[in-house]
Amino acid sequence: MNLFQRFFKSTYSPQAIGKMRFQGIGKTILYVFLLSVIAALPNLYHISSGVVNTMNSFQSAVKEFPAFSIKDGSLQTDAKKAIESQSFGFVIVFDPSGSYKTKQIEDKRNSVGILKDKFVIAIDGQVQEMPYTMLPEDMSKDDILSLVDQNKSVIVPVLCVLLFLATAAGKFIDVSVLAVIGLIIRNGQKKMLSYKHLWVMSAYSITLATVFFAIMDALEAVVPSQFLLNWFVNFIMLFLAIKETPASKAAR
Repeated sequence: MNLFQRFFKSTYSPQAIGKMRFQGIGKTILYVFLLSVIAALPNLYHISSGVVNTMNSFQSAVKEFPAFSIKDGSLQTDAKKAIESQSFGFVIVFDPSGSYKTKQIEDKRNSVGILKDKFVIAIDGQVQEMPYTMLPEDMSKDDILSLVDQNKSVIVPVLCVLLFLATAAGKFIDVSVLAVIGLIIRNGQKKMLSYKHLWVMSAYSITLATVFFAIMDALEAVVPSQFLLNWFVNFIMLFLAIKETPASKAAR
């Protein structure tokens, strides 16, 4: 069977999964990477879209602000009053007057503050501050817009790579733990299967749950008890696959 046939049959056929136990580890590792791509794609799309939209909204807001520069650790502009702008669920605050403090930015949960003496970023209530004194050089409004443009082309690919690696690591852990559970199932069913056989079978047993939750993530649907449901489906698929293998000495 080629890769796509193995993928398709793994979504519904424990018998086919059982027959795949003799497959080489190299092919199985590549298959786990394929599942990692499928699992990561919806989140990659949502996260990258969110980052781009946030940075675009920040740029749009900054363009509307009066001309300013950051010099000698302070925000300098002819404007006297604070300005608030909102876009894509983010609040951007421009405050040369010093009336806004970090706590006020934090209370807005998703917000960016260009304050009198520092940048403040709050995402879901988690706050990061950067005093202007930490900047390597003075910056103008145009410099900040240019910096956001440059970072946009770097941040999204880096986030995508990190998310894929985290997803792949999670899948390999899932397969390894499921294979250990398979040892217990093997003993109960008196099958002669090695850990290598069980690891390969586990890799294919997680296909159905991976595809299901990838679709749910793409639809942004909330699945109750997702962790338990994921492991229940994986366990059932592996249990049935082990059951399809020959018993005792008939197994290789």
